[in-house]
Amino acid sequence: MSHRAITRRQHYIDSRLRYRQDYPSGTDIVRGLSEEYGESVSKRTIERDMDEMRDRGAPIEYDPRRHGYYYSDLSWQIPALDLTEGDLMALMVSDRALEGYRNSPWYDELRSVYERLTTLLPDNVSISSEDLIAHVSVISDPVTRIDKNVWSVVREGLYKHRTIAIHYKAPGHDDPAIRVIDPLHLVGHRGEWYLLCWSHHHEEVRIYALFRIKKARLRKESFTPPEGFSVEDHIDPSFGVFVSEGAVDIAVRFDGEAASKIPERRWHNDQEVERLPGGSIIVRFRTNQQSQVLYWVSQWGPNAEILEPAELRERAREWFAGAAERYK
Repeated sequence: MSHRAITRRQHYIDSRLRYRQDYPSGTDIVRGLSEEYGESVSKRTIERDMDEMRDRGAPIEYDPRRHGYYYSDLSWQIPALDLTEGDLMALMVSDRALEGYRNSPWYDELRSVYERLTTLLPDNVSISSEDLIAHVSVISDPVTRIDKNVWSVVREGLYKHRTIAIHYKAPGHDDPAIRVIDPLHLVGHRGEWYLLCWSHHHEEVRIYALFRIKKARLRKESFTPPEGFSVEDHIDPSFGVFVSEGAVDIAVRFDGEAASKIPERRWHNDQEVERLPGGSIIVRFRTNQQSQVLYWVSQWGPNAEILEPAELRERAREWFAGAAERYK
């Protein structure tokens, strides 16, 4: 049963007891819900709803002479926001988790929503929020600084389908390049924000890191997204945001401690784990983020080996050989 349906029924019960004061029976309430909302529920469901309201302090009484229910105290009100101590703790944890969005405009907006929610907390939450959250820490990925004007222009371009002109400073280049783009989709990934867009210069979908955009302005023209554009063709929610690397079947062998730790988490939505004699495992999945797979495998050092595809295995061999050369 959805929370919305329960709330609707309880507000209907409240209106019968507070405003009509017609001493409705459970059957009367069932009939009224059916007539006014087209909702079919049992008398037992209504009784459970009223029991829950009583647990929240509702002064619901039964009058045996009138064979119906009433409020013994009409000053009682349904709380604007009814939170348990567990709900409050979850809210506090989510507030700390907002740190991962502190380089976006949504951070301040979400903080504002959080502050408004806390002002609606009911009186029956008696434990200090500081006590609840004192033993919880949330470690977020490091974030980059993004110009507020860039955020403003990108958001408006996304929402209104307006073309944008940007000054983009690519890695390894001293001077920004001017690019005209049609913003298509925004992706948050590990403390960074990326913009999928149609590049007028390259005539293809490209991705730009927002912190590398030094200037941005809206242009007058609007655009229509490219026919057949699909976000899934360019990103993998499990692994990352590199563009145009091609979807391939990945197979990675893990040994030692990594073989016991890897199955404890779901690294990819489509992953399959094959267990080998001796305790090793092979993890298989399909992704269009080969570079991100290479970075992921590097975290496990000599306990991980890329088996497939052959071209990614060769990239790994060259990469790790270069790293080893530095430590000679």
